This record gives sequence, C-alpha cells and structure tokens, in this order.
Amino acid sequence: MCKLHTDSCLKWELNPGLLALFWWIPSVSIARMEAVAQCDVPVAILQNQIKAAKDPEETAKLQKELDKLLETRELIRQTVQEIVKLATDSEEQAERIHATKQHLTEKENYYAAVEYFRVECFDWHKQEYEYARHQLSAFVNLCEERVPLTRIKEAIDQVSKKLKK
Repeated sequence: MCKLHTDSCLKWELNPGLLALFWWIPSVSIARMEAVAQCDVPVAILQNQIKAAKDPEETAKLQKELDKLLETRELIRQTVQEIVKLATDSEEQAERIHATKQHLTEKENYYAAVEYFRVECFDWHKQEYEYARHQLSAFVNLCEERVPLTRIKEAIDQVSKKLKK
C-alpha cells in the first residue's frame, strides 16, 4: 500500500494502484503526484499554488508567503544548530549530534528539553513554527550523549534571548 521512509522528515510513497483511489478528485492529476517529505508539504503546496496562479498579484502574494516560510525554517534550523553548539563540549560532539540518529532512552530529559525549547523558542503548535518538530532529533541526540539538562536549557536561554531581540 504505502511505504514510509524515515529521514529527518516523514515521506510517503503511494503504490500506483492506490492512486486509483483519487479518481474522484478532479483537480488531482496522477501524472503530477509526487512523494514529498512531510516537512516539505507546506513548501510544495505553495510552489504548486505559485505555478497555478493566474495573475501577478496572486503570484507575488504567494511568493512572499513562500519566502517567509523558507526564512522561518532556516531560522529554526540555525537556532537548533546554535543550541547544539553551545550545549556540547566540542565541535566534534556537535557534528556527531547533527549527523546521527540515536534511539531515545533518556525520555525524561528529552521531554523536559523539547518542552523548554517549544516554550522559549518556537511553539510548533503554531502553524508558522511546525517545522521545529522536525528538528527535535538533535535534542534526542543531546540527551543520549548525556549532555546535562541544565546545560541544554542554558543554551536554549542564550539563543532565545537573541531571538527575542
């Protein structure tokens, strides 16, 4: 039926037979359907809306939305990188945290760290910051590297002060 790929984002691939289920959606062309990573769906939607826009004003409005979305995503990504850099002992440890996918066993510290990040930096319950959920693997890795929770929170505090300026 469907395959789920796990990268930093979720990605679904539809079986061609399953596409037949979409026959009743007149605006969906099977030839145009592509697998898109879950975290990239808002970008893909805006890009498709820009392509389909009929007038220059609508195109400009949608392009502005896309630019803001991409800018926010980059800010979130850079913020997480900065938190990792400040919380770790070395550049090598920071690289390892960004490069690996560890299994979560330090759940208590992880939940405390990500909730603190959500409150202080990016509330992913708000649509504009949903992308922050896709950056949480860095916090799994910080906790699995036994970086103390107080140190993670101190790094979040330092970075969030810059965000609020």
